[in-house]
Amino acid sequence: MSCYTKQLRRLGCGVSLAVLALAAPELAAPALAQGSAAPIAEWQLDTVIQPSPFRGVHGLAVAPDGSVLGGSVVGQQIIAIDPKTGASRVIVDRPAGQADDIVIAPDGRIVWTAFLSGEVRATPGSALTGGGAPIQVLATGLPGINSLDFDDGGRLYATRVFLGDALYEIDPTGATPAKQLLEGMGGLNGFEIQGRTLRGPLWFKGDLAEVNLDAPAVKVIASGFKVPAAANLEADGHLLALDTVTGEVKRVDPATGSATVLTTLNPALDNLAVAPDGTIYVSNMAEGVIYAVDPKTGNHKPINTGGLAVPGGLVAVTTPGGGTVLHLADLFAYRTIDGDSGEVADVARAYASNLENPMNANADLGRILLTSWFAGGVQMFDPATGAELGHVNGLAAPMDALMADDGHLLVVTAGGTIQRVALDGGAAPAGQAPVVEHLAMPTRMIWSGPERRSVYVVETGAGRIVEVPVDGQALRVVAGGLDAPEGLAMLPDGRLVTVETTTGRVLALDPATATGELISTGLKGRVGLMGTAGMPPAYIPTGIAVDDKGRVFIAGDNDGSLTRLTPR
Repeated sequence: MSCYTKQLRRLGCGVSLAVLALAAPELAAPALAQGSAAPIAEWQLDTVIQPSPFRGVHGLAVAPDGSVLGGSVVGQQIIAIDPKTGASRVIVDRPAGQADDIVIAPDGRIVWTAFLSGEVRATPGSALTGGGAPIQVLATGLPGINSLDFDDGGRLYATRVFLGDALYEIDPTGATPAKQLLEGMGGLNGFEIQGRTLRGPLWFKGDLAEVNLDAPAVKVIASGFKVPAAANLEADGHLLALDTVTGEVKRVDPATGSATVLTTLNPALDNLAVAPDGTIYVSNMAEGVIYAVDPKTGNHKPINTGGLAVPGGLVAVTTPGGGTVLHLADLFAYRTIDGDSGEVADVARAYASNLENPMNANADLGRILLTSWFAGGVQMFDPATGAELGHVNGLAAPMDALMADDGHLLVVTAGGTIQRVALDGGAAPAGQAPVVEHLAMPTRMIWSGPERRSVYVVETGAGRIVEVPVDGQALRVVAGGLDAPEGLAMLPDGRLVTVETTTGRVLALDPATATGELISTGLKGRVGLMGTAGMPPAYIPTGIAVDDKGRVFIAGDNDGSLTRLTPR
């Protein structure tokens, strides 16, 4: 898979955030009372962007029945796609999937690398026909386990990338621990083995390399890539290689290193597989799409419905002409969406730019602020031009950010703090205390009003919304008794809107009286993507945005959709 950036490298595969053990302060939490404004009948629900199968697509394999298996690390699934019809079915469901790479074993098992859990896993080939096939762990304790393949004799090899840099032999029976063969190779990513020779890309060096598995050592066989992501063999012995930055699919002669471009796709390519008939399948993380590429002409077409990748934080900006543009943190891309037509445009894609896996989006003082606990940072952009205006790294699992009036960022973290952070990334002044501590899995923060004296924060872990004065005074509980709420925005009439991610209910409430209304029950299954063990409970923050027309937009982190609620 692609790089899960600096924060995950620091935290490791078994992320252990303090928030997982935090308890909310013992404060009165008024339950949401029922009011009289805006009942469900007065809101129209429309799907602006339809759901799609993958929450980012990475590992690929062609199954014996001809279906194409695609793995989603973030979505934690392995999904089979019929390349003729585009029909999809889940083969391995959450949270077991996480397939950064997939291979069909000589005995017919489906074997994959579970990147987030640091395991190599397998399931019988009967999983292709359903029936709840059992899952076997072949190796564990391998953070960042990434690519794998069998040699011709049935021996299994795998590499760690991003959370390590090593080559291992894996016992296909799972009886003995993984054996390390090499380390420090430069990020040996999606590889393939022929005989006893392994060939694959060095992500961090821009090269293709081969390794003699009988005397392991790295030998560079081709250069000139920006970021090579995967390499597979064709029947005639040529290598096919992907460049995730340029989107190029290259054909390489492994004997001479000479390369020609077969075709060019959009950036954020991750993996490839070659079918018995020579068809080349390529995965695109940012689009959630698998492409079929003709090996003779380079012509290509998607075999599944794509769309948004891993939609997270969402914010609405009014254009000079009075329209609504939504700014979306889509994990592998920063995107804008027309609030009326649903037309999507890319501002930046990860790996083809400096974008670092955005998970939440906010707007403040003429800036779009993209936050990522994966990357441990906040990036600031000009909403009109898309130009990056600043970048702060080294933060401890930031969940959302605003611009403080004193020239700092105001950052809320998964660890339960709101703190001021210098725009240049410099250290906070000695002795500076956080604005607040001990929040329970806060996921969203908005200003309470134009005076900018306090913020409203949704605490997913405590099931409540609180008001926090930025001068450090005691917080006030606005409403409690909510069921895993995520996302927070303000309607033109001053009411707050949030969604309960477990029930799919959208609620509007008056922050002064805690009276509120249920305005939709239609989001169950669309929101609330759950993380695997060790990830923050609010894995991908659910995005909610409100435009100046009072329309509510909800990003479906679970199914890739975008929903619009319009007051009638």
